[in-house]
Amino acid sequence: MSISIEKAMQLVQAAHAEAESIDLAVTAVVVDESGRLIALGRMDGARPISVDIATNKAYTAVSFKQPTQELSGVAGQAWFQSLIVSSGGKVMAGGGAIPLEDGGALAVAGGTDEQDHRCAEAAIHRFG
Repeated sequence: MSISIEKAMQLVQAAHAEAESIDLAVTAVVVDESGRLIALGRMDGARPISVDIATNKAYTAVSFKQPTQELSGVAGQAWFQSLIVSSGGKVMAGGGAIPLEDGGALAVAGGTDEQDHRCAEAAIHRFG
């Protein structure tokens, strides 16, 4: 079951609202169960690279079916490093992406791993 565009946009907007509340400019993305983009929003002032980082985090959360912050402990291991290389950099560890119950994932990039995770988690609690 794929997430609707309406719900995806609500999640992006909710992540932006949380980021704004902590004076942060981020990019938020929602991908489907195969890691393909459904919705993307980059706040004014968010770095352009945050688009790629958020998209890659979301792809990783979908691929591993777990929040990306839980992968931080394995990020330096050889098997994980080879996944990063073989995926062309699409696989990445660090906080900010959470799988969604109805498929896909929400990811945020632009702050620290903890700030990004906070924004994603707040959005999911509101609309997930």
